[in-house]
This record gives sequence, structure tokens and C-alpha cells, in this order.
Amino acid sequence: PPGLSRDTVLGRPGANVTLTCQDKGPVNVTVSWQMEERGAAAVGGRSRRLAEGNALLLRRLRYEDSGRYSCYVGGRLLRSLRLLVEEPPETPRVSCYRRSHDKDVLCEWPLRAKPSPGTRAMLWV
Repeated sequence: PPGLSRDTVLGRPGANVTLTCQDKGPVNVTVSWQMEERGAAAVGGRSRRLAEGNALLLRRLRYEDSGRYSCYVGGRLLRSLRLLVEEPPETPRVSCYRRSHDKDVLCEWPLRAKPSPGTRAMLWV
């Protein structure tokens, strides 16, 4: 999607996603995956070891699965991907009106569903 860096993977809650370490490479090496825990960069870099293999399958995504996933061979970083789990934003339906010519303009944006955590919106008039 536009606005996201190339190392960001977008996933929807409840969906499955596969993260791939290398497009090509030696087949006789052991690839291991780690997920950086929230706040780990500030706390000394704690990470959680995950499965081994070139592809990492994450099933039934939850918001808590969002984070940085890195793959390594022999302790050497090969690739790092940021997984962002969220609902795609709905197309806004904004309506604006003014009760009279000397009153402020009021705008409303009714939501059909609760937005994903961390969603931000801005109205430019």
C-alpha cells in the first residue's frame, strides 16, 4: 500500500500471513526467525525465538502479532520485516453543514466499525 515502507507487511486480524526470508539462496542452511518484543529496542534488545525455515507462517493474526520479525543464518541477519496487523481503513463519508451563516461549520464522520488500534485521521478543510 502507498505510504508504507517496502519492509512492511500488512495483515488483517484473523488472516494467515507468510513471511519469506530469502527469495533465492542456499537450501542447505538453517534459517531461524525471531520477533523483537515491544519496547525491546529501549530495554536492551530482547527477542523471542520462533520457528526455523525460510518461510514463517503466522496463523490467525491478532493485533498483538504486530512487530519486527527478523531471519538469521548462523547469527547473521538476512532480513527484517515489520508486520502491521490492522483492519484496512474504511472510506470516509464526511458530511458538513452550517446551521446559519453566522455559525461554525460542523463536520461529522460516522464510523461503521471501530478502527484498529493506532488509527489516526485528519480532516483538511
